[in-house]
Amino acid sequence: MALFHCLVPAGSLDADTRAALATAITTIHSTVMYAPSGLVNVVFTEYEPTAFYTAGRPNTVSVINATIRAGHDRERRAQLLTQLSQSWSSITGQDLRQLWLCLNEVDPTSSMEGGMILPAFGEEAVWARQNNQRIEELRSGY
Repeated sequence: MALFHCLVPAGSLDADTRAALATAITTIHSTVMYAPSGLVNVVFTEYEPTAFYTAGRPNTVSVINATIRAGHDRERRAQLLTQLSQSWSSITGQDLRQLWLCLNEVDPTSSMEGGMILPAFGEEAVWARQNNQRIEELRSGY
């Protein structure tokens, strides 16, 4: 399970850009974290330009707040953050100084997606074999 919540200024991303970002985020997370793409979720929420403040002043940053399974080492998390930020900047043209990323790690055995309790870190292969059909259904959109 991975949930990437992207908070962006209203009107800053059109539908094609959102689709490109969602595809890039899915590909990057699947590749770096070895996760099935059907378990990678991306949602965009817009905020009004006068709703976000930093140091008491309006700010128009974009934020990616990601919830991922706990257990990945520091290097892998750094790789994920780096590739996500580079891809975001490449697709949107947004300066990296205007993008904030945060990884929130949760115990996967305390998470459920698609009716499946997720595997503990290191137990993915057995879990994937046991849940292959359901994972494919998630990947194909049910």
